[in-house]
Amino acid sequence: MKQDGHLKIEVREGGESCQNILTKSETGSWVLSLPPPLRANQNELEMMLIRVFSDKRSSAQNLALAQQLSLNWCTSQAFKRGLSLEDCWRKNSS
Repeated sequence: MKQDGHLKIEVREGGESCQNILTKSETGSWVLSLPPPLRANQNELEMMLIRVFSDKRSSAQNLALAQQLSLNWCTSQAFKRGLSLEDCWRKNSS
């Protein structure tokens, strides 16, 4: 788990779709669940989220913005690998 100020980020294996890239746990932490092809650079996304949201109070609006940022980051990383984001999730389930 990474923590900075009010922001805590946990990492979990799995996730089954793009909607589950970034969720909020029962404890209020943000939970990242990336498909295997994108996990190698996961630290980059974690640091970006901390940099952007660390001094912001947790809110539904911030979570929605962080989810969109995470989705955009994942799409970009998949594109760099010559994959679609859907391909990355398919690799997760095979």
